[in-house]
Amino acid sequence: MLDGVAITLDVDWAPDFMIDDAARVLVERGVRATWFVTHRSPAVERLAETPLFELGLHPNFLAGSTHGDSWEAVLAHCAELVPDAVSMRTHALVQSTPLLDFVASETGVRIDVSLYLPHAPGLQPVEHASARGSLVRVPYVWEDDLEMTRASPVWSIGAMSRAAGLKVLDFHPVHVYLNSARLAGYEELKRQGSFSDLDAGAAQPYVNRTEPGTRDMFVEAADHLAAHGGGRTISEVVS
Repeated sequence: MLDGVAITLDVDWAPDFMIDDAARVLVERGVRATWFVTHRSPAVERLAETPLFELGLHPNFLAGSTHGDSWEAVLAHCAELVPDAVSMRTHALVQSTPLLDFVASETGVRIDVSLYLPHAPGLQPVEHASARGSLVRVPYVWEDDLEMTRASPVWSIGAMSRAAGLKVLDFHPVHVYLNSARLAGYEELKRQGSFSDLDAGAAQPYVNRTEPGTRDMFVEAADHLAAHGGGRTISEVVS
């Protein structure tokens, strides 16, 4: 059975200083990770140049998306951001059988990581096959912003790391930077103006320093992987 922890991150239009901050935690520990990319920026270019990292697509298929107004347009836009991407996680986990079939037949994406199964044990990659092609679907078990909505959120990798099966985790650079344990601070920060134009000074008042949160989980997961071989990217998980 394929086992172990893998770190993924959804960039979600985060400002560069937040992307660089999360990347620094991983690079300092020699930990591999997959980043699902939403936009082009100097920080994203630095991710692409880092051998530890793999970049995938984070297409936004929601109404009003800046990525485009059709499946074709959205995926073409995202493919320009990461031309060699083989993996994706859809923004807001938008998915359907026709969409997955379209991705399998019309793009270079071969791995989908849009299947969220919170805290589920014993998970493995599975094949989504159709007459139009196939994808490997890699389920994931933990996501920072969704964890905040649980009655008893988990901000430690301890018990999860010992459970059977594959444990893919999903972080957002903004929540790593803010050490978010609740959504209130993040939502207030977004109301301050253009999120992508924020600077570190404007974000500092919203950093959680009073209770365990996303950054604590992120650092602990990175430390765990540093002590157990350095982790794997999503394409390495399925290879």
